[in-house]
This record gives sequence, structure tokens and C-alpha cells, in this order.
Amino acid sequence: MPISAGDVNDLKSKLVDARTALVTMLGESDKAKQKECDAKVKQLTKATVDILPVLIAKAKGTPAEGKLKELKAAWDVFRDTRDNQVIPNFFAGKVDEAKAIGGGIQKERFAKISAMVDALAGMV
Repeated sequence: MPISAGDVNDLKSKLVDARTALVTMLGESDKAKQKECDAKVKQLTKATVDILPVLIAKAKGTPAEGKLKELKAAWDVFRDTRDNQVIPNFFAGKVDEAKAIGGGIQKERFAKISAMVDALAGMV
């Protein structure tokens, strides 16, 4: 079964929802709400990690396969920076550093990922 528009929309919603939860967390002062946002980011990240290889397999032999592999590579860099720098800095009390990374290079990376997903949507 080839990749569908529904697959792409599902992927995009997971990526956007995780980014929204992170941005919300960075602006939140309530510790319980911060933890809720962090848990949501982790849950959506796992869902994204699980779905990308499935989509790549479904797109095998099509132009979408290459776009998905490119998207996965860009997302891996984004995810690793978020999980190893932004979130740890935030919970260590280095909120300004977390926001600087999150609103700087991470914002640019997310815009690139969003553009890739939009291009992918045009392929299916």
C-alpha cells in the first residue's frame, strides 16, 4: 500500500503538536504543566520515530522515498538537539539558553522540516 495524503497529514500533525508542546513548555512556569508538556513531547516523538520507517517502506521505489529519508535525517538532527540541549537546559534552570536554541536554530530547522512535509504532501 503506497503512502497516502492521510499518512503525510498524520506525520505533520505529530511534528507540529510536538513542537507546540515544546514551545508551550518553554513559556510555562507551572512545574506540573511543564512535566505534562515534556511527556507529550516524548509521546509524540516516539510516535514519529515509529511511523517514519513505516512511511519510508511504504514509499519504496517512489520519489517520496527519497524525500522521506531526507526528512528523517533533518528530523533526527532537530530531535537530538531538542532532547540533548533544549529540554535539559530548560529543566536545569537555563531557560534563556533553552529559548535561544529553541527560537534560533531549532526554529529554522523546524521550518525546513515543515517545508519538506509540505513538498511530500504534493507528491502523494
